Amino acid sequence: MNEQQPLPADVTPLKSISIIWLIPILAVFIGIWMVYNNITSRGPLVVITFETGEGIEAKKTKIRTKSVDIGLVEKLELNNKDNNVLVTVRISNKYEHLLMEDTQFWVVRPRVGKTGISGIGTLLSGAYIELAPGFAETTQYEFIGLENEPITQAGTNGIHITLDSSGNQALQTGDPIMYRGLDVGRIEHVHFNAQERRVYYDAFIETPFDKLITENTKFWALNGFEIDLSAEGVQIQTGTLESLITGGVAFDVPRDTTPGETITERGFFTIYPNMNAIYDSRYKHAVTFTLLFKDSIRGLKPNAPVEYRGIKIGSVFQTDINHTDIKNILDPSALIPITIKIEPARLGFKDNIEAIQQLNEDISQSITKGLQASLVTGNLLTGSKFVELKFGDKPRTIQPNVNGQIVIPTIESQVDQILQQITDVLDKVNKLPVENVLVGADKTLGNVNASLNDFKKLANSFSEGSQTHSELQELLKKMKRTLNELDPLIIQLNQKPNSLLFGTQQREELEPKGAKQ
Repeated sequence: MNEQQPLPADVTPLKSISIIWLIPILAVFIGIWMVYNNITSRGPLVVITFETGEGIEAKKTKIRTKSVDIGLVEKLELNNKDNNVLVTVRISNKYEHLLMEDTQFWVVRPRVGKTGISGIGTLLSGAYIELAPGFAETTQYEFIGLENEPITQAGTNGIHITLDSSGNQALQTGDPIMYRGLDVGRIEHVHFNAQERRVYYDAFIETPFDKLITENTKFWALNGFEIDLSAEGVQIQTGTLESLITGGVAFDVPRDTTPGETITERGFFTIYPNMNAIYDSRYKHAVTFTLLFKDSIRGLKPNAPVEYRGIKIGSVFQTDINHTDIKNILDPSALIPITIKIEPARLGFKDNIEAIQQLNEDISQSITKGLQASLVTGNLLTGSKFVELKFGDKPRTIQPNVNGQIVIPTIESQVDQILQQITDVLDKVNKLPVENVLVGADKTLGNVNASLNDFKKLANSFSEGSQTHSELQELLKKMKRTLNELDPLIIQLNQKPNSLLFGTQQREELEPKGAKQ
């Protein structure tokens, strides 16, 4: 029996993978792409440090710049020392170029301050973090957040300067810097140096006004509304409405000086108390002199003017007592010293060291010719005084120097002289024998009073109803009757005065006749 041989299998090789396998492969690639796209499109994580997390919520608080959303807060946590809040935010990938070294972040909340009200829109939408783009070249992902909106945002064109002040009025962050009424800058930062007892301010002047800051620029404080009741009179200064509320600083170049070279780097300037003070600061050299007064110097204050013929040539430098070679101030014979300073440049000298020696020599020669000083009341309302230099009628002798300073002789003021004359007159009146005069006058008045009483009694005796009055009335009636009886006689005597001698018989009048023919 023949065994049947199996037929060989017909095996056909697989030429391609089944299309069904493409589905999982495609899904894998899509997943990988989604993960990659998600990672690359999410953008970088940025950590911002704030003092507090007030108003910030994870997954809700947005990051904005110019009102455009560019990111979202991912989480909040405390730092290792638990004294600050670390806010992790995700910035959109296409805005990563904004994360530069000088980029600024701050939380926008409703705020009320000297510069106004801000952040009102967040009352409904909630707080958000504002990003101010930087302009540096280095990228950064960790920042220190600002607690308030920056006075000057990064990248603003202009110049930073440093101001200092030792005055009583302090400025605050955000106070304006003015130029002839225009708001051209702001105070950015305030620092008090306890050792120097001075306040320093970081300030920023915006373009194009930064070109106005030169070597001769002067800054002075704006006090809003200022009344100066000094010896020079009443002066009232007012600023803009903003400076009336917040104060600020103004600057300019003194009108009689050249502008000088423009400052291109951070400069250092002093804030003067007012605009008038900048003109006194122009003079670099001054000579001090001592004045010794016998009477009170009440009303004389430091910086009061020193004048000669109405021209200011200096100012009062010091009025307190610190001279060691002066007698005890409680000694009745002690004189009260004050120190004045005179700027040679105000008298026509050059503003240099050589002018100091020349001025000392001229003052010494002028004293021998009669130069003297006195206190003059410059303001009757406040009693403020100033020092006036003038020449007297006779030369004066040079007195010994006090602390190396020439002593200018002094005289009493005109008001003090008048008061002294009044006092002398009163002293003379007090020395008169007033008591004896008053005693004699008292006796005389007593005699007059007695005479008046006697006259009163006499007058009463002639009063109506008295006996004397009745007798006097009867006598007058008799006199009237007698006069009535005498009337015919008086008339006759008026007509014929000789009737009293020749009688009243009527005789025929003789009539002259002519000669008979």
